[in-house]
Amino acid sequence: MEFFATPLQGADSSPEGWGASGTLLNGGGYGIHSWGTHKTYTYEWPQSSSPETAQKMKSYRDGSYGRGLLYFIEPTIFRTNVLPAAWAAPSMAVENEAPSLVYGVTPTGVATSGFATNDLPVQSAFYNVTTAAQTNADADTSVFIPIPTGMTLHVGAFYSRTGTAGVYATPVNLNGTAGTRVQITAQANTATTMVTNSFTGIKGIRLWVGRTSTVASTITIAAMIARLVETGKPAPTQGPWIGGQGHSGCRFNPSSAPSYVTNSPIEGGRIGFAASFIEVGSWAFG
Repeated sequence: MEFFATPLQGADSSPEGWGASGTLLNGGGYGIHSWGTHKTYTYEWPQSSSPETAQKMKSYRDGSYGRGLLYFIEPTIFRTNVLPAAWAAPSMAVENEAPSLVYGVTPTGVATSGFATNDLPVQSAFYNVTTAAQTNADADTSVFIPIPTGMTLHVGAFYSRTGTAGVYATPVNLNGTAGTRVQITAQANTATTMVTNSFTGIKGIRLWVGRTSTVASTITIAAMIARLVETGKPAPTQGPWIGGQGHSGCRFNPSSAPSYVTNSPIEGGRIGFAASFIEVGSWAFG
């Protein structure tokens, strides 16, 4: 994990989803779309970039630093919500519109009580996890949130539960091993703070929803939030809730490898380069 050079302004991080529209025989119009989306990213770096910086991006594309999903967080969303949209607003998974947060369990929608206090989604996701196999984090049924060096991740979740159901975080240690799971404190929808649990000094966390025993368990989740601040600075507890602006893991756009354009021989070469990415993480197990 490392910090990478800042791309040029105008970097595109727009979501994409399915949609269709048209005109009816009686002259009326129609428009339908998926509630779920995935993020797409198009970044371009200065024409005066160094060959080393340009090649580093190509090396990531080559799998030199691993062949799994790519995770990155734009600094502009550190203090808003770095979670993917469907994790920040779990009701997106109702009626299979977005991947379920619990493998093999389809949630039902229920009205969110007291949503106006923190501007939470008006609908929550109810999961009956009594028969769910999810009792710990794994790569296919959790979302990985990286923690940059020198930063602390603050996490909050608005939910109620029965049994041992809950929102859990499993730390990923610097050597890649899994730490001891931590239950994210169950916040009331009208709570006065956004975040309750903090993580630092590790690679990141795997956030997951499930149970920790065979006891009959249910969970109703209204919203989740995660924010990054420099370690030692106050936790960003202020509201209101804001939707997720992060992603669940990306791959390079398969139709276009990172570009590499030589512009000058000065100082060993001045290079312009660009790369595009597509979010694929949550849809791998949804």
